[in-house]
Amino acid sequence: MKIFQISTLILGILLSLPPVTAAQTSLDSIVAIVDESVITERELENRVSLVSIEFKQSNRQLPKNNVLRRQVLEALINDSLLLQEANRRGIKISDSQLNQTMQRLARKNNLNLSDFRKTLIADGVNYDKYRDTIRKEITISTLSRQYSQRYATISDAEVDDFIKLSGDDNTSFEYRLAHILIALPDAATPEEVNKAQQIADQILSELDQGTSFDELANTFSAGDTALQGGDLGWRRKAEIPSLFTTQVLDMEPGGHTEPIRSASGFHIVHLKERRDLEQSISQQTRSRHILIKPNELISEDDARKNLLEFRQRILDGEDFARLAKLYSVDYTSGADGGNIGWMDPGATVKEYETVTDQLKVGDISQPLRSQFGWHLIEVTGRRSVDETEQNKRNKIYTQLLQQKQSEVFDLWKRRLRDEAYVVFPSKPDA
Repeated sequence: MKIFQISTLILGILLSLPPVTAAQTSLDSIVAIVDESVITERELENRVSLVSIEFKQSNRQLPKNNVLRRQVLEALINDSLLLQEANRRGIKISDSQLNQTMQRLARKNNLNLSDFRKTLIADGVNYDKYRDTIRKEITISTLSRQYSQRYATISDAEVDDFIKLSGDDNTSFEYRLAHILIALPDAATPEEVNKAQQIADQILSELDQGTSFDELANTFSAGDTALQGGDLGWRRKAEIPSLFTTQVLDMEPGGHTEPIRSASGFHIVHLKERRDLEQSISQQTRSRHILIKPNELISEDDARKNLLEFRQRILDGEDFARLAKLYSVDYTSGADGGNIGWMDPGATVKEYETVTDQLKVGDISQPLRSQFGWHLIEVTGRRSVDETEQNKRNKIYTQLLQQKQSEVFDLWKRRLRDEAYVVFPSKPDA
């Protein structure tokens, strides 16, 4: 996961976007009952509005409204299931624990808790939502960590086997993949399998006729990245899901696989790009940023103007870190003065990386718009990292472990969804 990406959970809570009018629908109506929780029309419309803005900002074609609503509702259902599962497993962040965390955040900003709260409110942040966001994000992160650490481990022997099987070929490449999942429940019936196979065949037919993979992923995929065109990002060989490795390595950019069956359903994988990483020296950039997100209180223009003001204050001698702590809504980096650390190429969103590549160390950017909001960026360092054999081995270990953890957690999330009691009182657009 890229360092700047904010989970859909946080985005759904923090950004309150203009809902549809009462003439269209009742904002308090329930669109889904998910086990012991509910999802309201207001939640759904807020998330749909947010995703629509992200599509427009990245100049991507917006899916049809019924497709968008269906995909967004599914994401909200998954968030709800994870929070409920965390609760069943006794993963709770108590008020006392949360208060301690808030106090630590306040101290990092050189404030007491009372003044920290006043500062957030003065900057347009809903303090109660902020606290609730921190609680829920920690809860889901804890659930993911506990589950993946228990069920996904990598031994030295597995690293040795990977290196032995890889040899010198393919290890020097990165692959940018996209993915469509036609989901199947556990113990799927022959009829369900046949229907999924027909959908997969339809997708392949449309690909052959020139329909873009992104568009088909938006429409058909049940994967977590469906609304990103199925984009899985850049992967080294060890990070490619083991189910797809052989096919991807034999594929040319622009190609796609035939449907691949797994416990989750049928997968169609597309190789968007491939790049050579044969060089042993890695160029890294260290930067920090201040992030402001437009909402009903802060317009796009206001967010940009605020960052222009901050830029001038920094150029006049004010401390970047202090402003990041006070005003950035990337709260993790903000607590550390906006610092996101050393990053390899491709580790941040394209807009951010393009700007940092152009800045000299110590330069402050103009306000930059990405899918996550408006950024003010300072490059604080550059370095070349020698990729020694041990470093390569450590990276392979980390990549294998992350991939296995991702695979087992994704499979478990799919099973949670399959086994969940989900009812749509008023059937959503489909």
